[in-house]
Amino acid sequence: MTFLKNHSVLCALSVFFSLLLSGCSEPSSQSTTNTTAIDVAKYPWAKEHKNHPEWPLEIREEVYGDADTFSTPRLMFWNKYKYSEVYTLWSSRLDGSDRRRIIPEEVFIEFRPVGLHKVARSPDSRYIAISGYINDRATRQLYDTKEKKLITMSGGGGHPSFNWTSDSDNVIFYANGKHYNYNVSTATLTQRKIIYSDELFLLPDDKEFLAIKHDGFWIHKFNGEVVRKVNFGFPRKWRMKNHRISPDGKYLAFMTHARPKAHFHWVNIANPEIENSEEGTGGGIIFSPEEDYQLEYRIKHSQERDENGFYLSERVIRTKNILTGEQTEALVKEKGIWGMRTLVPVAITNLAVQDVRR
Repeated sequence: MTFLKNHSVLCALSVFFSLLLSGCSEPSSQSTTNTTAIDVAKYPWAKEHKNHPEWPLEIREEVYGDADTFSTPRLMFWNKYKYSEVYTLWSSRLDGSDRRRIIPEEVFIEFRPVGLHKVARSPDSRYIAISGYINDRATRQLYDTKEKKLITMSGGGGHPSFNWTSDSDNVIFYANGKHYNYNVSTATLTQRKIIYSDELFLLPDDKEFLAIKHDGFWIHKFNGEVVRKVNFGFPRKWRMKNHRISPDGKYLAFMTHARPKAHFHWVNIANPEIENSEEGTGGGIIFSPEEDYQLEYRIKHSQERDENGFYLSERVIRTKNILTGEQTEALVKEKGIWGMRTLVPVAITNLAVQDVRR
């Protein structure tokens, strides 16, 4: 297994996504007057920190329930500050600002998360479901961001495919080839009728699952009954990977590989013709909370070189209407804060606030 404490995990995760995100919103005095007060033994990058007046030297912590932090959707990602050996989960606004640490690094010293297993945050943003190892034993854990503690749901290995019900009270996942439901309120684990899949997605309204198959998907009722089968007719040697579902459950995106060149696709789940197919892995692409839009977090290279001979580059967010192809770009805010390197988005969370505004 590959773990997030190992740098190679970030390389594996970059097959899914890539980009640098960062944060802002602290008083300007922090980075100019507090430089010498920072504990360099704790944060050795502080002595190298550039004098950006809007950047705090102290790392911001995400506080569950904070009205300002959770006033917009949040981007969740793995990263570490410079010189740390431990990756943890962070969040920011979608433009890269207001970066905050969600889980202290200490949590991931004895609990080693599996880098290739997607984490899943509850709709109310309180809990994060994580697959990993404690004392070399596979386990499914919840991290409670309010109480700041881990909660053991079950043991067991394999790809978990975590899904939350819309009330944030039930986590549905695989473990050791079985399918389970963990109820948060009662701390009880019950076994479900299994739905076989390469990856499973609970669609909005908690009524149906989308189960990824070798070259297509099946739609199941919540009780497991099959209601629709879709086959894309790909050659058997191809593989569908890196699946994403839009927040409204309208689109499925994925890549196909084990072919001459990898391709990125998206389809309308209700009318699943392959409407988009382009070369590439789709790295850095994630569905926007806005209907029919995707966000692409990417590095944009220039033909110009700096004084050291390196090509200049900018980290940008490309917003694209997937129906019309219309695109806009904006610079990611506060690149390089706290000595962080390129970030890899995992998911957009806190979507409930977006629904309220509609």
